[in-house]
Amino acid sequence: MKFVKWIWRLVVVGLIYISLSLTLTSPVELKVDSTAGLVKSSINKVVDQANNSDLQMGVSFLQDSGIEDTLLSQLPKNIELKTSYQGLNQLSTNYLANDKLTDVDLNLKNDTQQEQVFNQVVLQLVNEQLRQNSDSVKQAAEIYHLIYFLLIGLYILAMALALFGKKVALIPLLIAAIGSYGVLSYAAQIATSSLHESVYSGINVSLSSGLTQALITAIIAAVGCLFIKIKQTKE
Repeated sequence: MKFVKWIWRLVVVGLIYISLSLTLTSPVELKVDSTAGLVKSSINKVVDQANNSDLQMGVSFLQDSGIEDTLLSQLPKNIELKTSYQGLNQLSTNYLANDKLTDVDLNLKNDTQQEQVFNQVVLQLVNEQLRQNSDSVKQAAEIYHLIYFLLIGLYILAMALALFGKKVALIPLLIAAIGSYGVLSYAAQIATSSLHESVYSGINVSLSSGLTQALITAIIAAVGCLFIKIKQTKE
């Protein structure tokens, strides 16, 4: 019976570890349905905010002459960026260290000259927005670091408690799993709404299926914690 008990505990611990791994590595996806639409929208917003007649005339010339459409047609049709809890942690670390982001940080491809030019525009826009909101962004990055390590700590605590056959292991496990999924779901909704309003309506932020699997696996592991206690009681 003791052998079966330890096998069951190891199974539960394994499920908790799988949930942790999926939570940290499964991506949050940002998709832009039209690169040309994003660039046009961004240019128009910059021109409107700049209040510069020469810039406005230059952009109008590009649009009227068809040069803008020719340039935009050479860009990728859409954009898809992916990151995760682990990726965001590295991203925030790099930002706090360098006060800016690079194409490597954003996983931007530079396979063609057109992509290189477009990526430079994206980086300038992103870093300018970060610079304008530097204090709040740095504070958010520091808070994220705390949440990230708290999340890992809760999962490790749950694994340790499950290994010793403690029913209470399900508490930190469910807090970590449900909390991490809920935070990302809420953040994705807020990010999508904000990007629609301030950048372009064709941008959507969504969670991958791996994060749902992480939550389901954690719930199964929590049920396993209950059976650990039942087995101990019978013994």
